[in-house]
Amino acid sequence: MVLVKNKYNGKIIEEINETTIKESEETLNNSIKAFKKISKIPKYKISELLIEISEKITRNSEELATIISQESGKPLKYSRKEVKRASFTIMSSGEEAKQIRGETIPLDVEPRGEGRFAYFIRVPIGPVFSITPFNDPLNLVAHKVGPAIAAGNSIINKPSSLTPLSSLKLEKIFEETDLPEYSFQNVISEGNSDVTKFFLNSDKIKKISFTGGVETGEKIIKIGGLKKYSMELGSNSPVIIFKDSNWKDSIDSIVEAAFESQGQNCIHAQRILVEENIFDEFTENLIKYTEKLKIGDPLDENTDIGPMISEIEAKRIEEWVNEAKSMGGEIIIGGRRKENIYYPTIMKNVPKEARVWKYEAFGPVTLVIPFQNINEAIDIANDVPYGLQAGVFASNIDTIMKMIDLLEFGTVLINDTSDFRIDTMPFGGMKKSGLGREGIRFAIEEMTEIKLAIFRK
Repeated sequence: MVLVKNKYNGKIIEEINETTIKESEETLNNSIKAFKKISKIPKYKISELLIEISEKITRNSEELATIISQESGKPLKYSRKEVKRASFTIMSSGEEAKQIRGETIPLDVEPRGEGRFAYFIRVPIGPVFSITPFNDPLNLVAHKVGPAIAAGNSIINKPSSLTPLSSLKLEKIFEETDLPEYSFQNVISEGNSDVTKFFLNSDKIKKISFTGGVETGEKIIKIGGLKKYSMELGSNSPVIIFKDSNWKDSIDSIVEAAFESQGQNCIHAQRILVEENIFDEFTENLIKYTEKLKIGDPLDENTDIGPMISEIEAKRIEEWVNEAKSMGGEIIIGGRRKENIYYPTIMKNVPKEARVWKYEAFGPVTLVIPFQNINEAIDIANDVPYGLQAGVFASNIDTIMKMIDLLEFGTVLINDTSDFRIDTMPFGGMKKSGLGREGIRFAIEEMTEIKLAIFRK
């Protein structure tokens, strides 16, 4: 039995039975049957159905936002934003369903190819199994389900057992359309369970899409074996501030990038690198804007910071901050916990050996770090195992181009924070930040196979 709790007051919202192995077998068989049907539906019809689902999400937006805030602790204003994004993600999937195409391939590039003509098309890959996290419990599900359906696949999703209600509500919305029955199904299970292993081990699952931590991602590949994978595995994102930039106009967005959704965001600004000449002035402004954040009930319209997903996670962040402090780091604001609420925390003078410097904190903590020149900024920014997104504030074009060239990140944002994503853009990272790319068109490509046809005259 999974007990879904309100993360602010601890009250049980809903009790859900865990999926059994027998039910998992039935779910997989149903998914295979659904795939055989959905793969034959013309793309204009798939497009219409996904756009219909997008409209239903919008009509249920307030209910969905409330569910997200209760089960995840995300403040209501950010939950509403997530619902809008989920609706857009599904709508964009519908639009991209009509744009799946191949191309001709020249074969007369060598004598053996003379007199031959070739083209390739993209075909659905087969049943998809996805695993989604707690931090965006609706939109990150939409990022798996929308492209899978658009490509002509069925999909089974395992949402986080901490936040399954958003995904279950989305499944009901899908069921209200004329899509084949069982096109999208959820299974409810704790993380490293026999149910999860059942789907990972099955050779009938043709694709695994995962969003979560690096260690879990590595375990999934070991269990799943030779399959196709897409994985978004987190980050430790820098935002780099040069003295010639208009950073004062963006200080509120920098604070939001650091603390939105309690920092439980893979592209949140965990390290803020500031040119030495403006370090003190910038830090004072950062503190001033952070002090304005309201902490409390996520269902309160004015709340900026709600509870973390669990007290265990809040205690982990507390431990990381205290470790950094014991190693010489200085807490300049925050650094305290009340149950599963961890107050927005800014630190400086944190050594590189501290976990909060090296790894993904996934909490409301950001470090301010001075640098003397562009080369030092690049070295500091790249000195982590991850490379998802980086933000750069600068006006000098040579500086900007050098940062784009040398930062080891999948996305480099200029005069913006690391915490920006449009759901159609290619999203993914370098190093340990993952495999492949999400973003609707790119996810569809990951969920299709190329089939080549060759004609001989």
